[in-house]
Amino acid sequence: MSRMTGRVGVLLAALVGATSAFAQDAPENFLNRQLTIVIPYGPGGLTDARGRAFQAHMEDVIDVPVVVQNLSGGGALVGTNFVYSRPSDGTHVLIASGSDGPHAHSVLSPTELGWSWEDWTPIGQFAMSILGFVVSEDSQFETLMDAVEQVRKEPGSVTLASLGPGRADDLYMLEFMQATDTIGKWNWVFYSSSAAAQADILSGDLDMAYIGVSRKDMIDHPNFEVLAQGIKPSEIPDDWPFDWPTVEDAIGTELDLVGASYATVFAKTDTPEERLDYLEYAFETVANDEGFRKARDDYGEPALWRDRETAQDNLDAVHTKLQEMKPLRDEHVKQ
Repeated sequence: MSRMTGRVGVLLAALVGATSAFAQDAPENFLNRQLTIVIPYGPGGLTDARGRAFQAHMEDVIDVPVVVQNLSGGGALVGTNFVYSRPSDGTHVLIASGSDGPHAHSVLSPTELGWSWEDWTPIGQFAMSILGFVVSEDSQFETLMDAVEQVRKEPGSVTLASLGPGRADDLYMLEFMQATDTIGKWNWVFYSSSAAAQADILSGDLDMAYIGVSRKDMIDHPNFEVLAQGIKPSEIPDDWPFDWPTVEDAIGTELDLVGASYATVFAKTDTPEERLDYLEYAFETVANDEGFRKARDDYGEPALWRDRETAQDNLDAVHTKLQEMKPLRDEHVKQ
Protein backbone atom coordinates (compact mmCIF):
# COMPACT_ATOMS: atom_id res chain seq x y z
CA MET A 1 0.00 0.00 0.00
CA SER A 2 1.42 3.40 -0.98
CA ARG A 3 1.91 6.16 1.57
CA MET A 4 -0.71 8.30 -0.25
CA THR A 5 -3.24 5.45 -0.22
CA GLY A 6 -2.60 4.96 3.45
CA ARG A 7 -3.19 8.64 4.17
CA VAL A 8 -6.44 8.58 2.19
CA GLY A 9 -7.55 5.54 4.15
CA VAL A 10 -6.82 7.24 7.45
CA LEU A 11 -8.66 10.37 6.32
CA LEU A 12 -11.71 8.39 5.20
CA ALA A 13 -11.72 6.47 8.45
CA ALA A 14 -11.58 9.72 10.39
CA LEU A 15 -14.46 11.16 8.37
CA VAL A 16 -16.57 8.04 8.84
CA GLY A 17 -15.80 8.09 12.53
CA ALA A 18 -16.79 11.74 12.83
CA THR A 19 -20.01 11.11 10.89
CA SER A 20 -20.84 8.11 13.07
CA ALA A 21 -20.21 10.12 16.23
CA PHE A 22 -22.42 12.91 14.93
CA ALA A 23 -25.16 10.44 14.09
CA GLN A 24 -24.89 8.89 17.55
CA ASP A 25 -25.31 12.32 19.14
CA ALA A 26 -28.49 13.01 17.17
CA PRO A 27 -31.81 11.81 18.61
CA GLU A 28 -33.64 9.17 16.62
CA ASN A 29 -35.37 10.60 13.53
CA PHE A 30 -39.09 9.76 13.68
CA LEU A 31 -39.89 11.57 10.40
CA ASN A 32 -40.44 9.15 7.54
CA ARG A 33 -42.61 11.16 5.14
CA GLN A 34 -42.28 14.93 5.51
CA LEU A 35 -42.16 17.81 7.96
CA THR A 36 -44.71 20.60 7.48
CA ILE A 37 -43.79 24.10 8.64
CA VAL A 38 -46.97 26.14 8.94
CA ILE A 39 -46.70 29.89 8.36
CA PRO A 40 -49.80 31.69 9.69
CA TYR A 41 -49.49 34.45 7.06
CA GLY A 42 -49.48 34.63 3.27
CA PRO A 43 -46.43 34.25 1.03
CA GLY A 44 -43.89 37.03 0.75
CA GLY A 45 -43.96 38.44 4.27
CA LEU A 46 -41.45 38.37 7.11
CA THR A 47 -42.83 35.23 8.78
CA ASP A 48 -42.93 33.47 5.42
CA ALA A 49 -39.28 34.34 4.80
CA ARG A 50 -38.37 32.78 8.14
CA GLY A 51 -40.04 29.48 7.32
CA ARG A 52 -38.56 29.28 3.86
CA ALA A 53 -35.10 29.99 5.24
CA PHE A 54 -35.47 26.79 7.27
CA GLN A 55 -36.81 24.86 4.30
CA ALA A 56 -33.67 25.55 2.31
CA HIS A 57 -31.44 23.85 4.90
CA MET A 58 -33.67 21.48 6.88
CA GLU A 59 -33.99 18.68 4.31
CA ASP A 60 -30.25 18.02 4.48
CA VAL A 61 -30.56 17.49 8.24
CA ILE A 62 -33.73 15.40 8.54
CA ASP A 63 -33.50 13.57 5.18
CA VAL A 64 -37.20 13.95 4.30
CA PRO A 65 -39.06 16.64 2.34
CA VAL A 66 -39.90 19.88 4.17
CA VAL A 67 -43.11 21.61 3.11
CA VAL A 68 -43.93 25.24 3.95
CA GLN A 69 -47.70 25.75 4.19
CA ASN A 70 -49.14 29.28 4.30
CA LEU A 71 -52.43 29.61 6.19
CA SER A 72 -53.31 33.24 6.79
CA GLY A 73 -56.18 34.82 8.69
CA GLY A 74 -57.17 35.98 12.15
CA GLY A 75 -53.82 37.60 12.89
CA ALA A 76 -52.15 34.14 12.80
CA LEU A 77 -55.01 32.27 14.50
CA VAL A 78 -56.06 30.30 11.41
CA GLY A 79 -52.62 28.75 11.01
CA THR A 80 -52.27 28.20 14.74
CA ASN A 81 -55.62 26.43 14.98
CA PHE A 82 -54.70 24.26 12.00
CA VAL A 83 -51.50 23.02 13.65
CA TYR A 84 -53.42 22.32 16.84
CA SER A 85 -55.94 20.25 14.84
CA ARG A 86 -53.17 17.97 13.54
CA PRO A 87 -52.19 14.77 15.37
CA SER A 88 -49.65 15.26 18.17
CA ASP A 89 -46.95 13.42 16.25
CA GLY A 90 -44.46 16.23 15.59
CA THR A 91 -45.03 16.30 11.82
CA HIS A 92 -46.50 19.83 11.87
CA VAL A 93 -44.85 22.83 13.55
CA LEU A 94 -45.78 26.51 13.68
CA ILE A 95 -43.50 29.51 13.18
CA ALA A 96 -44.70 32.69 14.85
CA SER A 97 -43.35 35.67 16.77
CA GLY A 98 -43.60 37.21 20.20
CA SER A 99 -46.58 39.24 18.97
CA ASP A 100 -48.74 36.51 17.48
CA GLY A 101 -47.71 33.16 18.94
CA PRO A 102 -49.99 30.89 20.98
CA HIS A 103 -48.75 32.51 24.21
CA ALA A 104 -50.20 35.84 23.00
CA HIS A 105 -53.41 34.61 21.37
CA SER A 106 -54.32 32.57 24.44
CA VAL A 107 -54.63 35.89 26.30
CA LEU A 108 -55.83 38.27 23.60
CA SER A 109 -58.14 36.27 21.35
CA PRO A 110 -61.63 37.83 21.25
CA THR A 111 -63.16 34.39 20.71
CA GLU A 112 -63.02 31.27 22.85
CA LEU A 113 -60.20 28.97 21.81
CA GLY A 114 -60.05 25.20 21.90
CA TRP A 115 -56.62 25.33 23.51
CA SER A 116 -54.62 27.23 26.12
CA TRP A 117 -50.98 28.31 26.36
CA GLU A 118 -50.24 25.13 28.31
CA ASP A 119 -51.15 23.13 25.19
CA TRP A 120 -48.13 24.51 23.33
CA THR A 121 -44.39 24.29 23.75
CA PRO A 122 -41.61 26.19 21.99
CA ILE A 123 -39.06 24.09 20.15
CA GLY A 124 -36.69 27.04 20.26
CA GLN A 125 -36.20 30.67 19.22
CA PHE A 126 -33.99 31.47 16.25
CA ALA A 127 -34.03 35.19 15.37
CA MET A 128 -34.59 38.60 16.90
CA SER A 129 -37.15 40.79 15.16
CA ILE A 130 -37.55 44.47 15.97
CA LEU A 131 -40.52 46.78 15.59
CA GLY A 132 -40.17 50.53 15.63
CA PHE A 133 -41.90 53.87 15.21
CA VAL A 134 -41.58 54.82 11.53
CA VAL A 135 -42.41 58.10 9.76
CA SER A 136 -41.81 59.40 6.25
CA GLU A 137 -38.52 61.06 5.46
CA ASP A 138 -40.24 64.47 5.24
CA SER A 139 -42.28 64.06 8.45
CA GLN A 140 -42.77 67.02 10.75
CA PHE A 141 -41.58 64.80 13.62
CA GLU A 142 -37.85 64.54 14.14
CA THR A 143 -38.13 62.53 17.36
CA LEU A 144 -40.72 60.25 18.95
CA MET A 145 -41.28 62.82 21.70
CA ASP A 146 -42.11 65.42 19.04
CA ALA A 147 -45.11 63.27 18.10
CA VAL A 148 -46.03 62.67 21.74
CA GLU A 149 -46.00 66.41 22.46
CA GLN A 150 -48.18 67.06 19.40
CA VAL A 151 -50.72 64.47 20.57
CA ARG A 152 -50.79 65.96 24.06
CA LYS A 153 -51.36 69.44 22.60
CA GLU A 154 -53.94 68.41 19.97
CA PRO A 155 -55.54 65.02 20.70
CA GLY A 156 -56.53 63.16 17.53
CA SER A 157 -54.14 65.13 15.33
CA VAL A 158 -51.68 62.26 14.77
CA THR A 159 -52.69 59.01 13.05
CA LEU A 160 -50.71 56.07 14.41
CA ALA A 161 -50.89 52.54 13.01
CA SER A 162 -49.91 49.22 14.54
CA LEU A 163 -50.35 45.64 13.40
CA GLY A 164 -53.54 44.02 14.61
CA PRO A 165 -55.88 44.11 16.32
CA GLY A 166 -55.66 41.03 18.50
CA ARG A 167 -51.88 40.80 18.58
CA ALA A 168 -49.61 41.63 21.47
CA ASP A 169 -48.86 44.86 19.60
CA ASP A 170 -52.17 46.16 21.02
CA LEU A 171 -50.72 46.04 24.50
CA TYR A 172 -47.30 47.29 23.38
CA MET A 173 -49.00 50.44 22.17
CA LEU A 174 -51.22 50.82 25.21
CA GLU A 175 -48.26 50.49 27.55
CA PHE A 176 -46.42 53.12 25.52
CA MET A 177 -49.47 55.41 25.59
CA GLN A 178 -49.95 54.88 29.31
CA ALA A 179 -46.30 55.75 29.96
CA THR A 180 -46.58 58.95 27.91
CA ASP A 181 -50.05 59.89 29.22
CA THR A 182 -51.56 59.75 25.72
CA ILE A 183 -54.14 56.95 25.94
CA GLY A 184 -57.16 57.96 23.87
CA LYS A 185 -55.32 60.91 22.33
CA TRP A 186 -53.94 59.24 19.17
CA ASN A 187 -55.97 58.47 16.07
CA TRP A 188 -54.97 54.83 16.43
CA VAL A 189 -55.66 52.46 13.51
CA PHE A 190 -54.74 48.85 12.68
CA TYR A 191 -53.03 47.32 9.66
CA SER A 192 -52.56 43.73 8.57
CA SER A 193 -48.94 44.11 7.45
CA SER A 194 -45.93 46.40 7.69
CA ALA A 195 -45.88 46.76 3.89
CA ALA A 196 -49.42 48.17 3.81
CA ALA A 197 -48.59 50.65 6.55
CA GLN A 198 -45.43 51.72 4.75
CA ALA A 199 -47.43 52.45 1.59
CA ASP A 200 -49.84 54.68 3.52
CA ILE A 201 -47.02 56.51 5.26
CA LEU A 202 -45.67 57.41 1.83
CA SER A 203 -49.12 58.45 0.59
CA GLY A 204 -49.65 60.67 3.63
CA ASP A 205 -52.62 58.69 4.98
CA LEU A 206 -50.56 57.76 8.04
CA ASP A 207 -48.38 59.98 10.18
CA MET A 208 -46.59 57.16 11.95
CA ALA A 209 -46.62 53.38 12.31
CA TYR A 210 -45.21 50.91 14.81
CA ILE A 211 -44.08 48.21 12.38
CA GLY A 212 -41.20 45.88 11.55
CA VAL A 213 -37.90 47.69 11.04
CA SER A 214 -35.29 44.97 11.51
CA ARG A 215 -34.29 44.73 7.89
CA LYS A 216 -31.00 46.01 6.57
CA ASP A 217 -32.76 48.14 3.94
CA MET A 218 -34.38 50.23 6.69
CA ILE A 219 -31.06 51.60 7.96
CA ASP A 220 -30.54 54.05 5.10
CA HIS A 221 -33.95 53.90 3.44
CA PRO A 222 -34.46 57.13 1.45
CA ASN A 223 -38.21 57.34 2.17
CA PHE A 224 -38.49 56.42 5.85
CA GLU A 225 -37.10 57.49 9.17
CA VAL A 226 -37.11 55.23 12.23
CA LEU A 227 -37.67 57.43 15.27
CA ALA A 228 -37.24 54.67 17.86
CA GLN A 229 -36.77 50.91 17.93
CA GLY A 230 -38.65 48.59 20.23
CA ILE A 231 -35.84 46.78 21.97
CA LYS A 232 -34.75 47.17 25.56
CA PRO A 233 -31.24 48.61 25.88
CA SER A 234 -30.25 45.55 27.93
CA GLU A 235 -31.15 43.25 25.00
CA ILE A 236 -29.00 44.98 22.37
CA PRO A 237 -26.09 42.73 21.29
CA ASP A 238 -22.57 44.12 20.93
CA ASP A 239 -22.70 43.85 17.12
CA TRP A 240 -26.21 45.34 16.77
CA PRO A 241 -26.48 46.97 13.30
CA PHE A 242 -29.22 49.49 14.13
CA ASP A 243 -28.25 52.78 15.76
CA TRP A 244 -31.74 54.24 16.26
CA PRO A 245 -32.67 55.25 19.83
CA THR A 246 -34.72 52.75 21.78
CA VAL A 247 -38.32 53.56 22.70
CA GLU A 248 -37.35 53.61 26.36
CA ASP A 249 -34.52 56.07 25.71
CA ALA A 250 -36.78 58.22 23.54
CA ILE A 251 -39.49 58.66 26.18
CA GLY A 252 -37.28 58.35 29.26
CA THR A 253 -39.35 55.57 30.83
CA GLU A 254 -38.78 51.84 31.30
CA LEU A 255 -41.37 49.56 29.70
CA ASP A 256 -42.14 45.89 30.21
CA LEU A 257 -43.62 44.86 26.86
CA VAL A 258 -41.89 46.98 24.26
CA GLY A 259 -38.87 44.82 23.58
CA ALA A 260 -37.33 42.38 21.16
CA SER A 261 -39.69 39.89 19.54
CA TYR A 262 -38.16 36.47 19.06
CA ALA A 263 -39.11 34.26 16.11
CA THR A 264 -40.20 30.93 17.59
CA VAL A 265 -40.92 27.39 16.44
CA PHE A 266 -43.92 25.89 18.27
CA ALA A 267 -45.29 22.36 18.62
CA LYS A 268 -48.07 20.82 20.68
CA THR A 269 -47.12 20.05 24.25
CA ASP A 270 -48.47 16.49 24.15
CA THR A 271 -46.12 15.54 21.32
CA PRO A 272 -43.99 12.61 22.58
CA GLU A 273 -40.89 13.88 24.33
CA GLU A 274 -38.48 11.97 22.09
CA ARG A 275 -40.05 13.67 19.06
CA LEU A 276 -39.75 17.10 20.65
CA ASP A 277 -36.11 16.29 21.35
CA TYR A 278 -35.53 15.45 17.70
CA LEU A 279 -37.29 18.58 16.46
CA GLU A 280 -35.17 20.71 18.79
CA TYR A 281 -32.03 18.98 17.51
CA ALA A 282 -33.05 19.51 13.87
CA PHE A 283 -34.02 23.17 14.20
CA GLU A 284 -31.01 23.98 16.38
CA THR A 285 -28.70 22.35 13.83
CA VAL A 286 -30.12 24.50 11.03
CA ALA A 287 -30.26 27.66 13.17
CA ASN A 288 -26.54 27.32 13.85
CA ASP A 289 -25.69 26.59 10.20
CA GLU A 290 -23.44 29.28 8.74
CA GLY A 291 -25.61 29.69 5.63
CA PHE A 292 -28.81 30.02 7.66
CA ARG A 293 -27.29 32.54 10.05
CA LYS A 294 -25.99 34.61 7.14
CA ALA A 295 -29.46 34.60 5.56
CA ARG A 296 -31.05 35.92 8.76
CA ASP A 297 -28.30 38.49 9.31
CA ASP A 298 -28.55 39.67 5.69
CA TYR A 299 -32.29 40.10 6.14
CA GLY A 300 -31.69 42.22 9.22
CA GLU A 301 -32.77 39.77 11.93
CA PRO A 302 -29.73 38.83 14.00
CA ALA A 303 -29.62 35.04 14.12
CA LEU A 304 -29.47 33.21 17.43
CA TRP A 305 -30.62 30.02 19.09
CA ARG A 306 -32.53 29.76 22.37
CA ASP A 307 -33.22 26.22 23.52
CA ARG A 308 -36.62 24.95 24.62
CA GLU A 309 -36.15 25.74 28.29
CA THR A 310 -34.89 29.27 27.70
CA ALA A 311 -37.61 29.98 25.14
CA GLN A 312 -40.25 28.64 27.51
CA ASP A 313 -39.09 30.96 30.30
CA ASN A 314 -39.09 33.92 27.92
CA LEU A 315 -42.59 33.24 26.57
CA ASP A 316 -44.03 32.44 30.01
CA ALA A 317 -42.85 35.86 31.19
CA VAL A 318 -44.46 37.58 28.19
CA HIS A 319 -47.66 35.58 28.70
CA THR A 320 -47.84 36.67 32.34
CA LYS A 321 -47.26 40.32 31.47
CA LEU A 322 -49.93 40.21 28.77
CA GLN A 323 -52.40 38.87 31.33
CA GLU A 324 -51.53 41.73 33.66
CA MET A 325 -51.98 44.30 30.90
CA LYS A 326 -55.14 42.86 29.32
CA PRO A 327 -57.55 44.77 31.62
CA LEU A 328 -56.07 48.00 30.25
CA ARG A 329 -56.90 46.92 26.71
CA ASP A 330 -60.39 45.81 27.69
CA GLU A 331 -61.00 49.19 29.33
CA HIS A 332 -59.73 50.99 26.24
CA VAL A 333 -62.00 48.93 23.94
CA LYS A 334 -65.05 49.88 26.04
CA GLN A 335 -64.21 53.54 25.59
